[in-house]
Amino acid sequence: MSKAISPFFFNSFPKSGTHLMFQILTGIHSITFDQNLHLYEGVSTQLAEHQRELEKLKESEFLSGHIYYSTSWEKLLQDLDMKQIFLYRDLRDVVVSYNYYIEKVDAPLHQYYQKKQLSKKERMLSIIRGIPELGHQDIHDWFSEFKGWLTAPNVLSVKFEDLLRSEESLDQSVQKIVKFITEEESENLDQNVIERAKENISTKGSATFRKGTIGNWKEEFDDEITTVFKETAGQLLIELGYEKDLLW
Repeated sequence: MSKAISPFFFNSFPKSGTHLMFQILTGIHSITFDQNLHLYEGVSTQLAEHQRELEKLKESEFLSGHIYYSTSWEKLLQDLDMKQIFLYRDLRDVVVSYNYYIEKVDAPLHQYYQKKQLSKKERMLSIIRGIPELGHQDIHDWFSEFKGWLTAPNVLSVKFEDLLRSEESLDQSVQKIVKFITEEESENLDQNVIERAKENISTKGSATFRKGTIGNWKEEFDDEITTVFKETAGQLLIELGYEKDLLW
């Protein structure tokens, strides 16, 4: 690398392949991060604390989180001259992945589902519709908290599917990521760095990585779940480029 890598922030919508991106990023020339530190939500009362953590970053380090979009957080990154990578995924697969995650991990919704003794279908419907009594938004409103990052400056948005669709798609995505964080010109990109980042990918050693497949929702959704999802977030899928219409 001919240039030092400035600190950056890696943000993701939950269950969008965060662990996969960790592997890609840490496969790039000496990049490191604190696995025990992950920022959440980014509401105004957390801003000063988050700023302190971001300011601690050194060269070739990044900080990760699930941070809602806000003009305050956008300004914070601008003031720190810090880039962001934002990872997102087909929200139907998010519903499936989140359901299995809650079933396996002692997360807040785990105890709620255990107490209610909900079936797998009922859990997925609750993730789509939201759980008002817990303040858990429906899938449309939940993603909408993050959506502003898709058009914010100095942000590279990456679709999880582009990392898995094909070897060519993965190669193109990793090249974009490397170019974005190293600020190298395309003709100067070190192909060995890109290959090492790709070779660093493994589904082993993750407590939350399950299948990492594209379109797994087709095996899990029935007609009722599909209808509820279309009513709740069908237009959002079109906006995000995952569908052309509601005829799926």
